[in-house]
Amino acid sequence: MALLKARVCALSNMIAIRLYISALTLFFLVAVIANRGLGVLEAIVVTCALVYLILDVRAELHELKSELSMLQDLEQRVSELVSLNS
Repeated sequence: MALLKARVCALSNMIAIRLYISALTLFFLVAVIANRGLGVLEAIVVTCALVYLILDVRAELHELKSELSMLQDLEQRVSELVSLNS
């Protein structure tokens, strides 16, 4: 149970960090467009930040999917053991 609480805390921290990076990227994009227009350097910075966020979320979802698969296997084994004992 403690492991689950630690995992939820880590996920909430990661969500906060992702939201912070997204907000900074959006603010940077708006500030640059309002000031002088979008140049090549600004487009690269914004694109890299967005690609990083997409890849980070993809890796996190892949990890969660594997954990879910393991938990489902564990649940199936426990239910089989319970049915054998009944």
